[in-house]
This record gives sequence, C-alpha cells and structure tokens, in this order.
Amino acid sequence: MANVAFSYLRFSTPEQGAGDSRRRQLAMAEKYAADHHLTLDQSLSFRDIGVSAFRGKNAKEGALRAFLDAIGHKLVPPNSFLLIESLDRLSRDRLLTAQALFLQIVQAGVTIVTLIDQRSYSLDSLNENPFDLIISLVSMMRANEESEMRSHRVRAAFAVKLQQLSTRPWSAQCPGWLRLDKQSRTFSIVEERADIVRRIYRETLAGVGQQTIVRGLNEDRVPLFGHGTQRDKIWQLSFVRHLLRTMTVIGTHVPCVTEYVDGVRRLRPQTPVESYYPAIIERADWDRVQARRAAWSAHYHNNVPKSGRSNLLARLSRCPYCDRLMVLLRSANPRWQYLICRRAFYGTGCTDRWVRYSGIEDVLINKIDEIIKSCPKPSLSPDVRDHWMNEINLKLRVLRRRRASMDSERALLRHGSRPVLAAIQKVDGEIHYLLEERRRMRVDPPRWLDLTLTTKLDRLRAVAKASVLDRHEFHSILRSLFSKVVGSVRISVCEARSVSPTIG
Repeated sequence: MANVAFSYLRFSTPEQGAGDSRRRQLAMAEKYAADHHLTLDQSLSFRDIGVSAFRGKNAKEGALRAFLDAIGHKLVPPNSFLLIESLDRLSRDRLLTAQALFLQIVQAGVTIVTLIDQRSYSLDSLNENPFDLIISLVSMMRANEESEMRSHRVRAAFAVKLQQLSTRPWSAQCPGWLRLDKQSRTFSIVEERADIVRRIYRETLAGVGQQTIVRGLNEDRVPLFGHGTQRDKIWQLSFVRHLLRTMTVIGTHVPCVTEYVDGVRRLRPQTPVESYYPAIIERADWDRVQARRAAWSAHYHNNVPKSGRSNLLARLSRCPYCDRLMVLLRSANPRWQYLICRRAFYGTGCTDRWVRYSGIEDVLINKIDEIIKSCPKPSLSPDVRDHWMNEINLKLRVLRRRRASMDSERALLRHGSRPVLAAIQKVDGEIHYLLEERRRMRVDPPRWLDLTLTTKLDRLRAVAKASVLDRHEFHSILRSLFSKVVGSVRISVCEARSVSPTIG
C-alpha cells in the first residue's frame, strides 16, 4: 500500500484565509507529496479555519480533534504522514501539553512533516536522533512564548485603555443607535434608531408583552439595526430582551476582560463607567423595566435553573417551505407544544402551519434505530478500507488464539467456573461482532465505514434507549450528527450532514 499523506491547515482568524495563508499551506503540502511520491488523501484532510492553537482549541474541538479520533479508530494507516507548515500550526499551548499532543501523533505511527523546513519526525527518527526531539521542543516553546507575549501586550493595552476611558473612547464600536465622530472623538445619537429603542421601552412600561412588541416591529417593517449587514433580518425576541436589559441605553459602559477557566473562554465584567455614552433612556424608566423583569421572573420561576432541555431539535428544525429555523411554542401540557416557522412566529411571512412537537420527539426516541439505519454512508478511500480489513483479521487471529487457550485451560478443570464461562462468552461475542463487520464490508461493495460516525450513532442509540433520557446529551449528539431536521405536517425527515471521515 502506497504511503498516504494527510494535510492539516490552520490559521487563527478567518481574515487570513482571504489572504495567502490557505493557498501557501495547500501548495506546500501538494508539492511535498508529489516530490516524495506520497498519496495526498483528500477525504481525510483537515482544515481549522479561524481556530486558535494557543489554548489548544484545535485539539479539543477542531479538525485536529477529528484527526486524533481518526487515529484512535484506526482510520489512519500506519506509516502515514501528517503535513503541516510548521509545529506552531499544530499547537501553541504550554510546552508539556504541546509535547504530549506531538508524541501522541508520532507514537501512533504517523510521521509529522514540517513543510517550512522539510523536517520529519517519526518514531524511528526520534529514536535514532534524539536531537530532533529537542528541536521540536524548542520550536513549540518558541510558539508558546510568542503567543504569551502577544497576550501580555493585549492585556497591557487593555489596562491603558481602561485608564483613559474618561477622556478617550474605548473603540469606534458602539451601540447601533450611536455613531462616533472621529474628529471630536465623541458619540452622537442617531435619532431614528434611538426612537425605536424608546418605542420598545415605552410599550414595555405600558404593559405590552415582548412577543407583541416583536410582532409589531416586524409588521410595521421597522428596519433592524446593528453591526454588519442586516438585510433580510427580522426582529427577534432575544434582541428586544437585550435592549431591555443593557445599561448602554442609560449611557453606562461595562468593559470586560477575557479569562480562561479550564480552557473555556469567559468574560469577566469590570467596574461600570457611567456617562460613557449619551443616554437615550431615563434612568428611572430603566429601573422600572428592570423591576418588572425581576418580578416577572420570580412569578414564573424563570430564575430557576433549567433541569433539562425542552426542545431536542433546537437550532436543527427547519421549515419545509422556506428552510428557516422553527421555534417551539411551549405549553404547560407537553402534548400541546408545536413547532412553527420563525418567520411566521415573528409575523414576517411564510405559512403558519404548525407541526406537533410531541410526535416528532416520540419518533426521534422510539424509532432511533430506523433513523440511524437511514443515515447516508460516507465514503472512505480504498487504502483506509483495506487497512481496516487487515485490522479486523489481526484482531480475529488474536481472539481465536485466546479462545483456544481458554478451551485448553477449561479442559483441565472438572467444572467450569462462572468467571471463566463469562470470559469465554465475552470473547465469542467480540469474534461474532468482527465477523459481521468483515462480512458486511465484503458483501457491501460501496467503500464506506466511518468509525467515528459509528461511535456517535451508537452513543445516540444508547442515550435514546436509556431508562432516563439525558436530554442535553441527546441534543448535543444530534447537533454533531445532523445539519437540520425538516418538519412537515405529516412527517419529519432528518437530513444528515455531508459527513466524511474528516469530521466524524
């Protein structure tokens, strides 16, 4: 089998992709594969676009995580090559963490090639020349130090800006109803937009519900404002809620600093700066709105942490007519909950035909085997499929030798003990499973078997059939497997992501 190479591309910001970074890394990988007579596998090539390696995000949830999963599931044949521009593309994390990631890949039999200097790191090369390991450590140390220095400079600049807030604006970014005058360095009010915010507060104080406010704004075709393009966007409940709780409407700015807790990015608010923006709402009106929100939350227990996810299809269900997201109309009676098109819900068109949610949820849980069976099967390259067949045959030989040894030991005993019988049954079950896998691959000509996908589907089946449904985990697995669920009055069709071994 020809040596297979996999390319891994990463750059920290999407803007770099618009430049030369993507083309340069791809060209270097293709040239190296051609010069060294390697087969560049396109089905298992990985891209982390706009993903940072400083905190190891690419190794936890990015495409690099998918490559590590592929190694763990034997989808990457031994003696393969991972082509990267330099080691800082792999990781900029702390030295020991970066080294552990580096060794995890190398110890799996994969040769890491840094294209910038044409160096290769494999088990054999590191054992024969330990100096290569030192070179890799120095490179990873330098990458981490560069990122740490940038982080330190950003924090220092943040501290200086924080001290100058009273005389110098934080940045040109500001709420949509304001505009920064670059010459005077002061904010001015965009009255037509400020009037929309005042309307929302006025109607709220008059007792109008937030959902009614949203429908009124959409029916009156009030233009939506904010950062970036808002064309074809509609007013939504979340934005109105934000306007009713943000302190920017009374002129107060709350700066935040970024912190990482257990690798998760968090924003920690700093001391509020009053009179930073021009106020468009009176402080007394803002306080009255906050008091009403607090009373509403206390009355309807909205401040109580949710124990489970009510909508298993959140961010997945799509309207069959316009392909927009659908929202769940909740009710105290779970049988009276319905999915409706978001556009119809907010009064901006489409049909108001609803789908009974309880029926869809029952299908998802009770007919999970049929849904999984109907999932499209992704393709694998012939080399990967042949490698997996060899892995199955190797495991079968080991298990059969173990089974023969158990039979010989059992013959020496007059009565078989329960532990021995249980061990024999376990080995027989593993042999049966591998034989079925081998038979399926021989009988089914299409070249497919994405084991990372299979693992997720098996976990989805297990969660659905558990005595107590873990709704959060079920929803999380659905989001990782499916791009959307199209609901109609009669049926619900799950449309799978175009899954390939690159994402599992």
